[in-house]
Amino acid sequence: MLSLAPRNGSVMVPTLVFLALVAALPLAMLSLVFALLIIAAAMLVILVAWLGLEGASTVLMVFAFALAPADKLGVSFLGVSDVFFFVAMGLVLPRLLRTAVSLPGLFLVGSLFFIAIGLVSSVAAQNPAVYYYTSRVIFTFVVLPVLVLWWAPRGKVLVWLLVAFAAGTILSVLYGIPTIGAYRNLGLTQHPNVLGYTATLTVSLVPFLFLALSPRWRLWICGAALGGAGIGILTSGSRAALVVAIFLIVMVPAVERSIPLALAVAIAGVVAVGAIGQRASPTEGQDALSRLLGAGDVTGSDQARTEGVERTWAVAINHPWLGTGFNFSDFIGHNVYVQVAAAVGFIGLGAFILLLLSMVTSIFATGNIHSRLVYPAIVFIVAGPVSPQLTDRYIGLLLGIALIGVMAVKGDRQFGDTQHPKAGTRRLSHFTGLADVRLRS
Repeated sequence: MLSLAPRNGSVMVPTLVFLALVAALPLAMLSLVFALLIIAAAMLVILVAWLGLEGASTVLMVFAFALAPADKLGVSFLGVSDVFFFVAMGLVLPRLLRTAVSLPGLFLVGSLFFIAIGLVSSVAAQNPAVYYYTSRVIFTFVVLPVLVLWWAPRGKVLVWLLVAFAAGTILSVLYGIPTIGAYRNLGLTQHPNVLGYTATLTVSLVPFLFLALSPRWRLWICGAALGGAGIGILTSGSRAALVVAIFLIVMVPAVERSIPLALAVAIAGVVAVGAIGQRASPTEGQDALSRLLGAGDVTGSDQARTEGVERTWAVAINHPWLGTGFNFSDFIGHNVYVQVAAAVGFIGLGAFILLLLSMVTSIFATGNIHSRLVYPAIVFIVAGPVSPQLTDRYIGLLLGIALIGVMAVKGDRQFGDTQHPKAGTRRLSHFTGLADVRLRS
């Protein structure tokens, strides 16, 4: 039974919280910001008193993953998801400082070269904006994945993080549906393509969740994730998201070497081809399938993408060694590989590709359930030629999950059991009943 009483059974913590709130009332009356900060601090103290540092950190991290797809919720580059993430990390900092982090060798080499070349190109560019964007790219592809790996979610907690991301995507999709009108679904994102991207990433989580969830919840949660993501991809109008999702659906049976799954995909493909045949003449729709068939505003979109890639490629060719630094205010190439080449040169691009490949090395180790965690990295790699996304938290968080998949397959003892360190408290166990014990494999 859940209890709001502190762990030692006393009322000291709630009393101190109450007295602190009373003492802070004058500040709260001065500013709404102060009032919100005081309320948030009080809620954090109560959460820690209720669940302990590890339990509170886990709950906050679940919210960080749930809010990651909603990149509209934030101020400038700082999102609400970021706040939950860093508070969750801060609560368990003493434990983290005592924990060594193991990283794949390829990731370490790629990261060091990428950071070094990125910093040199930033200095050479002599543009303050370049430092800002370079730091964000490094944070997304190096720092954030390592922090997720360092926090070390595993077992039921790992399952909850992925379910939370899927739930956040579904919420974003549903939020945007009433406001679609004649345009595309933005959801809780800043652009329809971002909604499509997060929906495709949600699809990539299903192979792991299908094996990790208990039979009682498997079909419900995986069905909701696929259904919500499918609606999100179609209503976002993102052709890239639709093509990458199709690629992923075809790829999974081949990787899993599953004949039943391959047959199911083949039957679904036949049905889809029949449906597409009835829509061979482009309509005026803005959904992803209609736009893939040439409807809507695709002509202008194609022209903008082509011009962007050509302009960015010209920069890369003219600055092949160090590039011109990351400066997205000057160019958006709609191709991450061309953008990276233009920013840090072709050696930097090689380091970046090495970094990405290090996150998918365990994909064929299907005897270990954690190998399915690398599919989000596959999505990014495949979507790269038609996507400009390089600084988004939802990418960094799930690349961290891919790193966990690689390290778990390598036999890292950190990810060999079903519980988060010290998180298996009686109170927290009420929140972690979805996962199956097969996570031990």
